[in-house]
Amino acid sequence: MSGLRALLLDTTNRLFEAATEDDVFEGVEAGRFPADHWRAIEENGLADVLLPEAAGGAGVDFGDAMAVARAAGAFALPLPLVETIIGRRLLADAGLEPPAGPLGLLTAAPATDVAWPDEIAALVVADQPDSVGWVAAVDVDLEAGTSSAGEPVGRLCRRPAIPADQSGRPGSGPSASELMATARTAMIAGAMERILDLTIEHVQGRVQFGRPLARFQAVQQMVAVMASHAAVVGVASDTAIAAIEAATEGGSSGAGFKAACAKARASEACYEVTRIAHQLHGAIGYTREHDLQRFTRRLWTWRDADGDEGYWQGKVGSMAVEAGGNGLWPLLAGA
Repeated sequence: MSGLRALLLDTTNRLFEAATEDDVFEGVEAGRFPADHWRAIEENGLADVLLPEAAGGAGVDFGDAMAVARAAGAFALPLPLVETIIGRRLLADAGLEPPAGPLGLLTAAPATDVAWPDEIAALVVADQPDSVGWVAAVDVDLEAGTSSAGEPVGRLCRRPAIPADQSGRPGSGPSASELMATARTAMIAGAMERILDLTIEHVQGRVQFGRPLARFQAVQQMVAVMASHAAVVGVASDTAIAAIEAATEGGSSGAGFKAACAKARASEACYEVTRIAHQLHGAIGYTREHDLQRFTRRLWTWRDADGDEGYWQGKVGSMAVEAGGNGLWPLLAGA
C-alpha cells in the first residue's frame, strides 16, 4: 500500500466509523439524512478524490478512489458517496462544473433506485454514449420508496431532459456504467470481507453441544465456501480496478470486459454469502442489535444496483461473441 493510500484510508476509516454508529443507522431507517457526517466527508475532500487538482480535487488515481469505495462497503456506509465521486468525475471530464452536494447517477445499466432523492443536489445522467450532463434533483420525476437496506430511494419514472448548458460530451476512457460497476463491486467486496469477519467471530464464540460452532466440520465447510466467494469477489474487484486504471492511461486492457465480469461475479455471490452468514448466525443475525443485517441488507441492494448479475452476464456473453474464436483469449487475458 502506498503512503498516499494509507493516509487516505486513515482519514476515510475515521470518518466512516463516525458515520456508521448505531444512532446514525436508526436515523437513516427513519428517513433522516446524516447531514453532519456528509459535511465532514465533503470537507475532508473524499467526494472529490477523483477530480483533478486543477478542478479542486485530490487528483488521486482510480485505485486509491476505489479503496475508499471498498471501505464504504466495509462500513455499510449509508451515504451516496460513490455515486458522487464517479458523477463529479464524469462531469469534470465533460468540461462541466459539478454541482455542490451529493449526487445521484443514471448510467446505461438498467435504471436503479436513486438513493436519498430528497437530499441529493442533482442527478447525473450518463446513460448515452455521446452525452453526459446533470439535472437538478427538483426537476427529476422520482417515486418515493425504500431500499432493502432501509434507506430512502427514488424510483425514476422517466428519463429527465438535460438542459443544454448542463450537458457535454463524455471524456475518453471507460463508460459511466463500467466505472459504477467497478465501484459497486469494490463496495460489495468490502462488505463481504466484513460479513466474513463477523461470521468467524460468531462461530468461534458460540458454543453448542459443549463446543464452539467452529469445531464442527459442517460449519467449517460453510465458512470456507463463504471465504472463497469473498476472496474471488475481492480479486475480481482488484482486476477490474487495474484494468480501468490502464484504460484511463490509454492502455488496451479489456476494461469493459473485466468490469462486466467483476460485477456479474460479485452480484452472483451476494446470495450465497448472505445465505451462509445468516444460517450460521441464526436468529441473532436478523435483529437490529446485531451488525450483520446492516451488511447483508446492503448486499441485496448493491446486487441489483448498476446492473445485476443477469445484465452483466449478458454483456460478457455479447462481448465474447463479438470477439469471435480468435479474439476470445486476448479478451480474457486483457491483451
